[in-house]
Amino acid sequence: MSPVAVISYWRHFLNKLIFKNIKRYLSLKSVPADEKLNKFLEETKAEFYDFFEFKTEEPLLFFLDNREDLNLIWDRETERWFVGTFKNNSIYILNPKIYEKESSHKKEEFWQTLKHEYCHFCYTQITKSHYPVWLNEGLASFLSGKKLVLKDDYRNKLLNIFDYFDKVEKDTYMVGQFWVEFLIKQFGRDKFIKLIKSFISDFNSEQFSEKFYNVYGFEFDRNSLEKYLNCFK
Repeated sequence: MSPVAVISYWRHFLNKLIFKNIKRYLSLKSVPADEKLNKFLEETKAEFYDFFEFKTEEPLLFFLDNREDLNLIWDRETERWFVGTFKNNSIYILNPKIYEKESSHKKEEFWQTLKHEYCHFCYTQITKSHYPVWLNEGLASFLSGKKLVLKDDYRNKLLNIFDYFDKVEKDTYMVGQFWVEFLIKQFGRDKFIKLIKSFISDFNSEQFSEKFYNVYGFEFDRNSLEKYLNCFK
């Protein structure tokens, strides 16, 4: 094994150990939720249970006091727009007290982020998967109330949706939200829920396309999506 490979292996091994310790540390220092947080979580849970028609246990919720902890949990240096994640059935999010200081977001956006991550929890409980990434992220953005902003070059970006089955980058959220909103508004919530409830734990992009066709009756390909996109000219 090369020196670089050895370093990489031990870094990954140590990170796993530290991650376990962080979860234990966060659990020990966590405090009971205040009235505002409790109310928000109860309302979010009720809203999502109604939307998904699916009930599950509540996720663990950890507030992080600095970006270093978030980097460790995500196992990389995170951008300032990155403020939370759902991992191992737990929500990790920057503490609302330092949310604005440690990120490029305003402090009032904390609640939208928390709702976004809660949606990921519901989605993975139903599908046993994080895929397709564009659908998972797009749905979380849509249900969290994020305003969809389309810039001048949006058309080409929207047709890059096929790149985001298992990849996340900044454009993934916008692309995913656009197509999720399109599917729900054009064809209804029931079909959308039928689609995600047809997912099985491990599936690939080809299997997704088959499930998509079974629900919507048209191909999940560039030609079909471009045809619908032309309606937005």
